Amino acid sequence: MQERTPQIPLILVNNLTLEIEKKRLLDRVGFEVAAGEYLAIIGANGAGKTTLLKAMDLILDNWTGEVLLQGKSLRKFSRKEIARRIAFVRQWTSADFSFTVRQVAEMGRYPHLKPLSPTSQADQTIVQDAMREMNVLEFAERPMETLSGGERQRALLAAALAQEPEILFLDEPATFLDYQYQQELYGCLKQINRRGTTIIEITHDVNRAVGGATRILALSCGRLVFNGAPRELIDMKLLRNIYGVDFCGIDDPRWNRPFLFPQKESENQTRRRN
Repeated sequence: MQERTPQIPLILVNNLTLEIEKKRLLDRVGFEVAAGEYLAIIGANGAGKTTLLKAMDLILDNWTGEVLLQGKSLRKFSRKEIARRIAFVRQWTSADFSFTVRQVAEMGRYPHLKPLSPTSQADQTIVQDAMREMNVLEFAERPMETLSGGERQRALLAAALAQEPEILFLDEPATFLDYQYQQELYGCLKQINRRGTTIIEITHDVNRAVGGATRILALSCGRLVFNGAPRELIDMKLLRNIYGVDFCGIDDPRWNRPFLFPQKESENQTRRRN
């Protein structure tokens, strides 16, 4: 029988370490990402989640170790080559420039354009489809600064889709969204993932990670402390190690798994006394 050639992971992170002003933000982090995965990254504030994604996109480049994209060092790609492969959707900040939604979505085409060249009809079709998919087409001509936080976030996601990436980095994409828009957003992301786009999402919602991801990473103080299947995360001792608080789980037959939530401080104190 002929032996199968081992498949090269889409992304390989090995011994990734990053220090800023003598503070270690990432400490020998290592993992693989297969094509088509939906990976959730969780952890307390300051755990290194956003730092990790920025390092994997070379936004931060003062790290040691290695990040390989289909077997090739990320450092050997140009900035434009990386942008053709990876779209990074960060949270909106007031420092962003004032553009219309359409202009922001059109910016997603820049990795595919020559310098100073205008967008083609094909580019405009891609932008239009991206805005329609993220449900922002109706206010395409409005300035970003006039939109709600949730609308801005969806516009940024439209720009990412217009980029036509094979990998999508999301830094808490549902932060400003109400429940209806969260449901719509994750429905869209599920479809995007099913079409073959690999998604890596930072989230503070443990239940979202367990219910929506194919695999979960957890960081604590810059170190990788969990890498496994979502159901393996349903461990109260493990969750306490990650977040520093006790968790409870309520069985929900609709989900066929517990709904997780942190205990109140008074409940934690009572538990420790007992």
